[in-house]
Amino acid sequence: MADLKSSKIVFLDDRVSGYTSIEDEYGFTIMHSWEDPQMKKHAEVVCRNGGDILEIGFGMGISATYIQHQNIKSHTIIEIHPVIARKAREWAKDKPNVIIIEADWYDVVDDLKTYDGIFYDPDPLPYCDPNMRKFPKFVKEKLLKDKGIFSFYNTITNDTNKSNGIKLRNNILKRFFIKNNKVEYITMDIEPPISEDENSRYFSPSDKKYNLPFIIQDKR
Repeated sequence: MADLKSSKIVFLDDRVSGYTSIEDEYGFTIMHSWEDPQMKKHAEVVCRNGGDILEIGFGMGISATYIQHQNIKSHTIIEIHPVIARKAREWAKDKPNVIIIEADWYDVVDDLKTYDGIFYDPDPLPYCDPNMRKFPKFVKEKLLKDKGIFSFYNTITNDTNKSNGIKLRNNILKRFFIKNNKVEYITMDIEPPISEDENSRYFSPSDKKYNLPFIIQDKR
């Protein structure tokens, strides 16, 4: 499994498309600015209750910026990659309610409190979170308040191998909530960029819908 923390990343500006992106040393797209509408909606959903928000993965700061536009009390961001974490700290300098933690979430989970909303968007394939299977249990039993909202980025692709991996990820994130919590979806239209690069997570131009998953915690 690839290690995002030690990977070399670059921030790119495509003057033709107008999009910016983060890519690794092998040309794999980690994040792309076309995701802006999805990130805006995720921020609105996880911040419905206001209060304290936990975000796993800073990326380009798109969702974090939209979370800051909501009526919240505090905003904790955990970012594992040192370059991205440095950018997150620069971004947070004028935001007194933001806490930046440079770490793997699993290494600091005992130091975290409980939250009204949690957005999970760590490294995509091939940089799968090695502790992903454990995250839902921590969310349900420790991190998320009753009636709190949990959401995660639903990666988009029609490529068979990647799709199977993404289905596995989504099932892992949902299964601890299914018994007492209903998984809901918001469907929205999207316009992903066309890519001929098989390493791109946006390989297929035919994906025109985004299903945003969210779960409302019910501890009864």
